[in-house]
Amino acid sequence: MKNTGLILLSVALIVLTLAACSSNRSTSGNGDTAEGTGMVSGQPGTTGANSDEEAMSSNGKKTIVFSSFWPNEQYEQAAKAYEEAHPDITIKLQYGLSDEYSDDGGGEQTDADIEKFTTSTNAAMLAGKGPDLLDLRYLAADDYERHHLLEDLQSRMDGDKTFNKTNYFANVLDGGNSETGQFSLPLSFSLSGMVGDKAAIAATGVKFDDRAWTWDDFMTTGRELVAAKGKYDAVIVSGEGYQVGGKDYFVRSIVADNYGRFVDETSRKASFDSPAFASLLKQIKSMYDDGVAGSAGRGYFINASILSPEDYLTSLHAFGDETAFYVKPHADEEAAGTSFETRADIGINANSKVKDAAWDFLKYLMDHTSIGLPINKERFQDAIQVLKEQGTITPPSIDSQYSKPFKVDSAQLDQLEGFADAAARKRNESGKVLDIVAANTDAFFTGQKSAEDVARLIQNKAMTVLNE
Repeated sequence: MKNTGLILLSVALIVLTLAACSSNRSTSGNGDTAEGTGMVSGQPGTTGANSDEEAMSSNGKKTIVFSSFWPNEQYEQAAKAYEEAHPDITIKLQYGLSDEYSDDGGGEQTDADIEKFTTSTNAAMLAGKGPDLLDLRYLAADDYERHHLLEDLQSRMDGDKTFNKTNYFANVLDGGNSETGQFSLPLSFSLSGMVGDKAAIAATGVKFDDRAWTWDDFMTTGRELVAAKGKYDAVIVSGEGYQVGGKDYFVRSIVADNYGRFVDETSRKASFDSPAFASLLKQIKSMYDDGVAGSAGRGYFINASILSPEDYLTSLHAFGDETAFYVKPHADEEAAGTSFETRADIGINANSKVKDAAWDFLKYLMDHTSIGLPINKERFQDAIQVLKEQGTITPPSIDSQYSKPFKVDSAQLDQLEGFADAAARKRNESGKVLDIVAANTDAFFTGQKSAEDVARLIQNKAMTVLNE
């Protein structure tokens, strides 16, 4: 993707950057890096296959091989606790990272490890081998699904009387559903919305309902906010947090929020040549022409991704004293609600010899891990309560400058679950298709090509990538 000249300016963005390590090679969603740890007790640099001998040892114990690229302390703790409660089960954790990760270096080695991890895991899976349980980050989950290499977890959930779907955020849980089934379940998720200057908005007297607004509604509201000549010139500035970007980034972000509307990776189909995408480009151009959207400075709103309860409050605090989290607008054809992205997506190898045991351990992971925003509602509430009892948050320091602690706002924190319950549209944050969208829209905004011509160009390039 061409350089969009983004500039890092905020504490909130630092939190986002440190929370996860991402790669455009992934089409299976994002997970978390090692939770407060480098290498732990799992085996590094292996993806292994669970042979019949490994699956059932001579003493009758079953072995579940669980593969993840990044070491994860919560996986370790869950495996240990599960083994203690199930003496007939051994959990064998295997990691793709060959050495302890450091923000100060080692990027080239990490990239090499990712390449080795994906290549070896893909080869093992296609050969009918591979681990029993997989954290699908960096892996070709859609290809696995097409080749029937992953267990249908929808059938597992439907047939398991002990599985209670109401214990989880249902819309997020169903985010991986397709016409052929559901082949992964997330342990956690993030929310995508906007942080707004509540006091500045109130001062304009402009009213709106962000829980239900469409992009047309947002345009109407935006023009009213601009006309009010209040604190900010623009309503929203392209970028994430205080990371400022151009029109290409803005288009990329909106397509990411509505990815399933334009791309079906499982069926390898795209619909950028539809009237809806050309209309979206024209609408975004109107936003800039009318001053609703800007590419510099600040606006009444900024885009924000919420990775955890602490990140939620940090993002609000970074924008100002009187702020609020708002739901992003949606297209007329889409459901109203918060955009979300699943994280730590776990799948079961369809060729595993211990699928029943792997399913039981996956349920345990869903109920006993608290990564980011936990999929389990009880763990979600636990994370909220821990933060309330903690009382204060100290954001990460920037350029060795000390960040002052701030008090936890319990009232704001209590609203977070409502946004999680309202999750409606699955977001795709990375991938080659989004890079194509960002790289080819400038021709429309500069008047070189029509919206329809750009849409057809993106469609052709997207289809090429999807069918590689």
